[in-house]
Amino acid sequence: MKKYTILVLLFMSFMPMATLLLPLGCGNKETPAAPYDIAFSPTPTPVVQVIGPVGVAVADKGVGVVGLTVYAIPPSGVPTYTATTVTTGIATFNPSSLQLGIWTFVVPAQTPFPFAPSTTTMAVSVANEVANFNSAGAALYLTPTVPETFTSTNPGSPYTYNLVYSQPGNLFVPAQLAFSSLPNNWSASYAPKTIGYGSGDTATVSLSAVNCVDQAPNFSVTAMDLESTSYPRAISTPQVITKGFTSTVTVSWNTTGLNNSFCNNGDGIGIVYGNLVVSASNSCSPVVSVSMNAGNCCYSRFATPNGTQSAANCGGGSVQFGPGSYSCEIDSGATWGALTCSYNGVTNTVAVPTSGSVQILSTSY
Repeated sequence: MKKYTILVLLFMSFMPMATLLLPLGCGNKETPAAPYDIAFSPTPTPVVQVIGPVGVAVADKGVGVVGLTVYAIPPSGVPTYTATTVTTGIATFNPSSLQLGIWTFVVPAQTPFPFAPSTTTMAVSVANEVANFNSAGAALYLTPTVPETFTSTNPGSPYTYNLVYSQPGNLFVPAQLAFSSLPNNWSASYAPKTIGYGSGDTATVSLSAVNCVDQAPNFSVTAMDLESTSYPRAISTPQVITKGFTSTVTVSWNTTGLNNSFCNNGDGIGIVYGNLVVSASNSCSPVVSVSMNAGNCCYSRFATPNGTQSAANCGGGSVQFGPGSYSCEIDSGATWGALTCSYNGVTNTVAVPTSGSVQILSTSY
């Protein structure tokens, strides 16, 4: 009996401890060795649902725009909402559930409104937030700003400037370029003529001498919007193409004859015949204005190949002359009167010469 007892104890002493700890009826299944061997079961995060609108305010020249279609795109990208601005210039969007995050708002091109496609974004965290579109603050820049110079009446190559139309606002307004007035024979061109489809759109401006030029262009460029009544969105700083030479114009009278049947009672007429000579140097076919007066006698007149006028002091006007020599006649009553000549803002008056020559005008510019 003792012999069998010893064999059983020896056998049990060589068995693993884990085997000894197994409960009866559980077989060979092992318990997990570490916590991360256990399958993960996530805890659902509650979804925050916000109910309420989001809005967009659109202002042009500081005034709310009415009747404008606006699109709103939520953070998910779908769906695209559409609304129209009311009298306050605000468009309101009312989704069934307001998505939180970055919304995108678009003003598409549409008639009769003068706006280019414009986009803005806004982070939406609560209901009733309002994004803004505004067109204020445009500026127009011409470069280079260093002075240009033309040195002859036929300067040849055009003078070219780069133009930048800057719109710091986020409501873009296309504009058509327009020039201030230019002196004779100067012309301007643009490429493209319409700009303003972004925050800093550009164009090229060129000034050309079409023919002979003798006046320095002092000009600026204006960006006019495309509304039915154009509005100047921006005006550039004035630029000058300096004239690098001097032009001279002179007008003289050479007496060729005299009829001295002159009467001081207002009924008689004395006649002076002569040549009116217009001369020019480095000047482009100048046109001078010449008139005469003769006291209070309305029998007086100035007869020329370019037309005849009664005395200026009797309601008559001036006669226009370009460079050349003109055979003229001055009919004076009561007094011989005077000749007045004007060109390029300069005017001079001399007594009607009854003999010899006289210079009526001499001007340089």
